[in-house]
Amino acid sequence: MRKLLFLLVIMMAVGGVLGLLMRQDSGYVLVAFNGVTLETSLWVLVIGMVVALFVMSWVKRILFIALRPSNSLAKVTGNLAQKRASRNTIRGMLELVGGNWNKAEKLLTNSAEKVPYPLINYIGAAYAASEQDEHERSKALLRSAHKSTPEAEFAIGFAQSQIQIKQEHFEGALASLLRLQKLKPKHKQVLKMLVTVYTQLKDWDALLTLTPTLKKDGIFDDDNMLELERNAFLALLDKIKFRNKLGQNKKDLVTEVENLWNKLDTLAQDDRMRQLYAQTLIHFGDDAKAESFIRTSLNHKWSEELIYEYGNVQQDNIKKRLTNCESWLKKEPASANLYLVCGRFSQSMMLWGKARDYYEQALSLDSQSEALAELSRLLKALGDTKASQELMMINLNHASERLKALPLP
Repeated sequence: MRKLLFLLVIMMAVGGVLGLLMRQDSGYVLVAFNGVTLETSLWVLVIGMVVALFVMSWVKRILFIALRPSNSLAKVTGNLAQKRASRNTIRGMLELVGGNWNKAEKLLTNSAEKVPYPLINYIGAAYAASEQDEHERSKALLRSAHKSTPEAEFAIGFAQSQIQIKQEHFEGALASLLRLQKLKPKHKQVLKMLVTVYTQLKDWDALLTLTPTLKKDGIFDDDNMLELERNAFLALLDKIKFRNKLGQNKKDLVTEVENLWNKLDTLAQDDRMRQLYAQTLIHFGDDAKAESFIRTSLNHKWSEELIYEYGNVQQDNIKKRLTNCESWLKKEPASANLYLVCGRFSQSMMLWGKARDYYEQALSLDSQSEALAELSRLLKALGDTKASQELMMINLNHASERLKALPLP
């Protein structure tokens, strides 16, 4: 803006000076040639010469275009075609975003060869063709993209992987993604898509090899990581249990379960998974490892489900386990399952009165606890039949509350 104002000021000044000069002295020019004379003022001659030069420059341009059309005219028309193709590319991308797949594909494909960078056109058109389930056409467009820009291998491969996943061609998507991972090992979107493909293919072992990278680079948040490891653990645990049914050595299976648990360390946050791991160790007969895991785990984070499993461990050192439970009572005085387990351990040691007290304490915290049946059985054995029957009636009433409302005779 300042330059324009400055230019106007200069032009006005020059015009003013020329105007003064023309008023003071218009000048006189006489041109004579071959008997012809031309008389005019100096300023009219100057203006005529300027106009003549301007006209001659345009005549020169027109003659140059007419005489060399292959260069000049083609250049002019080429620029116009390129601008039109650029506008169609923009329109095509807008149609793509708007979900008008057919129109988007046509606009992007037709203008691809007339823009400086056809890669975007071909990839966009490939997406549009894929959305129309024109898979072969989509592949052909991606091949055209690679032919036009071979150095854009990653971008083309990334688009191809997305299209393959959408088409549920997971084996092909896996091959594409593994190539991309070699090019960029820490690319977050590639790793996320690999998780999707491995999950769909149920290749849990491959997914396990990927989890350290996912955790290190923060690809997923804690909740998503927990869900991922939970699914992998459950699937692989089913395979291990199946091999147990086939008669495989249980010690080997326990080692395999242990290694699996240690790899999926996020599972330690999930009470249900901790309980399942402890149940698996008990089921495979390694009660020592189950006891050690439950005790260590409860010292770190309390769980009602896990303390219940502590009572299912089959070991001879009942006194030591009762001592552990009684020490936990100081920290968890409101745990009904902990009192239930203390009662069972006391009963195993024939400490009848102590067992009775623990069962009663468990019932005061949870009226539907298994302590009801345990206490009823204990009282009956101690000869207190009346109290035992009263507890059995309470237990029966609790059970009837869960029955469906059906007609009775």
